[in-house]
Amino acid sequence: MLTKKYINQLILAALFEDMGREGDITSKVLIPKSSISKATIVVKEKAVICGVKFAEQTFKKLDKSLKIKILKKDGELVRKGEKIITILGKTQNILTAERTALNFLGLMSGIASKAKKFSDIANPYGSKIYSTRKTIAGIRKLEKYALTIGGAYINRETLDDFFFIKDNHLKTNSNIKECIHKLKQFNPNKKITVEVDNIRQLKEIIDQKVEVVLLDNMTPGQVKNCLKIVNGRFECEASGKINLKNLLSYAKTKVNRISIGQLTHSINNVDFGLDI
Repeated sequence: MLTKKYINQLILAALFEDMGREGDITSKVLIPKSSISKATIVVKEKAVICGVKFAEQTFKKLDKSLKIKILKKDGELVRKGEKIITILGKTQNILTAERTALNFLGLMSGIASKAKKFSDIANPYGSKIYSTRKTIAGIRKLEKYALTIGGAYINRETLDDFFFIKDNHLKTNSNIKECIHKLKQFNPNKKITVEVDNIRQLKEIIDQKVEVVLLDNMTPGQVKNCLKIVNGRFECEASGKINLKNLLSYAKTKVNRISIGQLTHSINNVDFGLDI
């Protein structure tokens, strides 16, 4: 999913952003060039680890001679105080790369950990947690990867993955059946998802060949009624204002999919530290 080229591009951009014109001037002045240290990255809270490759390659981009030992892999559940990575080499370079490496680990582990919390609640009822496109500009692939590490599934990554008829599309043409027909004429091989706001709209497309119907901003009771009407004709996806507090009530409806925007638009970074 993540190519070496993509990982390298993000790391170089992050290092360039952090180093400015002159690099880590404090370490250059205070730390002798000959200084060698062993550093350990430790997690400071329970988490699902993600971003190990990014952290490793961040150090390697600055200094290929650094000896790095990976102690935990992406997807591992860790407890507070566990060691994740050790680095041996020039102290200056370790300290220069420190924050960028920890930022990748913190962000990606935060997303993976949140995805696991949601998935653990929904999965016992047969509901799968899906991502949205509410992501940070420029790092969507990174975020989507972290979601899968936490047990969530990818919805649309790009606008051309599949057709998705939303409410704003229907402002210019309110005939949902006609919209579906046009899409099938344009490309019969692309899957179609249709967003509906109420049962009336759902009944309009009940005989249409679509893959997914997104039930937007509906209560668990409304979702349950929609599932009875659909009766397995296509997959149903609940979306809108769903969080950890109300997720269980949606999962209990046994809706096929639940999409959660806050998995990527409201991230709580996992806390990591690097000690020499």
